[in-house]
Amino acid sequence: MKWVIGLVTMMVIGITATSTLVADFKSSFLVDGRALSSLSYLSEDRDDAWRKEVRSIVLSNGDTHFDMLARNTDEPWGMVDGINSSWTSRLDDLNVSGLAPVIWLRSDDSPEIDALGLGNQLDYNDTVVNAVDGKISHYVACLECDEYYSAPEVNVIIQRLRLKTDRPIGVHLTPGLRGKEAYVKNADIVYLQTGFNITEAKFREEIEYALSLGKPVVVSEYHLDNMSAEAKRLGDIACEYSGVVGTGNGRGSAICSDLVTEVEEKFQNEYRDELSVAMLALVVLSATELLDLPFVASYNFVQDGKYEVVLAAPITENVDIGVTYRDDGKTMTFLRGTFDKLFGGYKAPIKEDRK
Repeated sequence: MKWVIGLVTMMVIGITATSTLVADFKSSFLVDGRALSSLSYLSEDRDDAWRKEVRSIVLSNGDTHFDMLARNTDEPWGMVDGINSSWTSRLDDLNVSGLAPVIWLRSDDSPEIDALGLGNQLDYNDTVVNAVDGKISHYVACLECDEYYSAPEVNVIIQRLRLKTDRPIGVHLTPGLRGKEAYVKNADIVYLQTGFNITEAKFREEIEYALSLGKPVVVSEYHLDNMSAEAKRLGDIACEYSGVVGTGNGRGSAICSDLVTEVEEKFQNEYRDELSVAMLALVVLSATELLDLPFVASYNFVQDGKYEVVLAAPITENVDIGVTYRDDGKTMTFLRGTFDKLFGGYKAPIKEDRK
């Protein structure tokens, strides 16, 4: 039992492992709208001739990296839901051509994925990492994460990935970082969406605010036509800033900063006290099945982005006992279950003891 406590303590205090990364990321994932978007590269809805054309276009643009979705059910962008045996050869084709693959682990606008819950996506991410980790540059946790995940959920996604890979992990959000800082606190790279059709002054303002958070920034989404002169001009402007390590929507001849950093695999937290951090660590341990815990720890989200951690242990096949902990410090014990041998199948109410 002491080693279990020790492992949780290490997760809470922080496990630091460092590696040096060097890169100036340059990609163009919107070409002719969605028609030639690199995001669709792993989909069976696209054929090899289409893939070859996209590679040729982005190489002619001088790109170094290639963004693609590992999971998507928004049909116009190419369905991807399950690792295909062809992934290996497709990634090899990119690497041989000089394009480093960047895996975006899931898309937005995919309610079918949302309905499966966070645990399912964590498991899916594990299978993706197992399949591609040796062939890619880095990961982006999700496209526009804040559309369907809370900041604590993104935190758990990142921590789960840290158990599987030492690749950098980016976080991409809807336009405007103000008020969303918690989402990127544990990310290695901020994938910035500035918004489209904004003034140069606003474009610069968004970049400067992202850099003020103290993390490397890829200015990834700012124009709908990545081959246009305007997209390339904005990409060049982005590279004027120290700390911008890449662009995603086109660039001219400018060179961004290299990403030379020590990536710390650390359980950084934004929560109020040590108990909160311990609860989050238990959720990660439970979700990864790293330990054979006598209970299941999971998130149960409540309104306004606040969370509740549920620890539930079975006492019979049909009865659980447990405790919940909320981020405002409130705890609640409960007994729940179905008693099919008594009172004609009586459904037991939850007995609560609030503190």
